[in-house]
Amino acid sequence: MSNSAPNLAALAREVAMDILPMKDILELHKLTDEEWELIRRDRRFDAMLTSMIRDWNSADNTRERVRVKAATGFEALMEPLIQDAKDPSIPLVQRTEVLKLLVRIGELENDKNGIAGGAFNIQINVGALPAEQVTVTVPASLPDLKLIDG
Repeated sequence: MSNSAPNLAALAREVAMDILPMKDILELHKLTDEEWELIRRDRRFDAMLTSMIRDWNSADNTRERVRVKAATGFEALMEPLIQDAKDPSIPLVQRTEVLKLLVRIGELENDKNGIAGGAFNIQINVGALPAEQVTVTVPASLPDLKLIDG
């Protein structure tokens, strides 16, 4: 482990946020217990950590702190939700609600057309009068849409 400033700053930020267990933080930064003990005793790291703890816990940071903790909590629970959405023994209405939640949280929809990635319009002129036009909006994500003439 290189004790460069960016590595120490990232480590101090993770420790200050106190979201993950220390074991996971050390694993994330590929640190042994011995390396962690050396870093903990480093005055530069201690000053950085103290500053980051103060910033993280400040009243001005409440919104960000809640947002990050909520996102972390949701991420931890996301896999069981996905598994439940695949379980045919759970009522379809409940599985659909989970899928809607995942789409919303994953920002997979846009305001205009539902599914992100855009959509395209198909305009069909039936007859000679413009009043007889039919416009269909199709999400771009529909697989293998084929137009059949005839």
